Amino acid sequence: MQRVGVVIGVANHRSLAWQSALSMLNADFQHVIVTYENERFQSAVEQLTKKQNGLYQEHFEQTRNNLKKNSDEQSLLAKRISSLKLDVNVEDDVKCVFNEKIPSLLHSQYNGQVEVQMDALVHSVAFAPSSAMKTSQNFPLLNTTKASFDIAHSVSSYSLLTIARHALPLLSCQNDNDCSTIHHRSPSITTLTYIGSTHAVPNYNIMGPAKASLESLVRGLALEVSCPPHAVRVNAVSAGPMNTLAARGIKDFVNLKKDADQKCMNKRGIAPQEVGNVVAFVAGPKASGVTGQVWFVDGGYNSVAF
Repeated sequence: MQRVGVVIGVANHRSLAWQSALSMLNADFQHVIVTYENERFQSAVEQLTKKQNGLYQEHFEQTRNNLKKNSDEQSLLAKRISSLKLDVNVEDDVKCVFNEKIPSLLHSQYNGQVEVQMDALVHSVAFAPSSAMKTSQNFPLLNTTKASFDIAHSVSSYSLLTIARHALPLLSCQNDNDCSTIHHRSPSITTLTYIGSTHAVPNYNIMGPAKASLESLVRGLALEVSCPPHAVRVNAVSAGPMNTLAARGIKDFVNLKKDADQKCMNKRGIAPQEVGNVVAFVAGPKASGVTGQVWFVDGGYNSVAF
């Protein structure tokens, strides 16, 4: 079975979306499609995927002689990663990607030998205007404009609904008549969140309410689609502070991360790969009994009282 995942929101090699994609390919997935927002990120993401595919192909060639399968089957075993442009703020773009581009890509790469379907969707998208995040005002949340509020919630939260709505036909088990197949596939939607959703974090400002909205959507969506006929699990992974492009939009982020690293239980913080590994687990079939949950990957920071 060719397990296929789609990861939304890669900007560069530091992105948790990128690390999640790599961890998924190191685990149960054979093919992962990553998306980038626009042409600004296209070159960097395409270079990343090209380099990674070269490594996968090299590894496959080295082990090929040990595979006791015929050549047609062998061609289906090499790991691969692809990239597509996707602006989550444009619903027609989202619709085109899931209704046309992804099915076309999968059909062409596997020569029609496998059913066109997705087994996991990972949503790693967040944004708020810099005017709301790096403001010099004494009361940044209190003075958040309606425009900034709407943008933060639209990009960071509502985009999960838009993507899930159009991805559901590819994820759904409604066409799987065999119950054992449904259990084995265990399709999933996983999003990335942060402890600022439930705790007051200095300088996190309007992103706190946006992440709270996102986590509420996780629970609501899980209630709606985790049961048959769709049988799609929905969860969130709450990562500790990471030095990503999105994090740079938070005022005084360096000190925020330093403080979290010092106060968390493991006293070292978290590496991106550790977050990616949990995303891969939650998104994969080994977490088939998990839905509607928020998984913390923050070195125990969420459980410490100060």
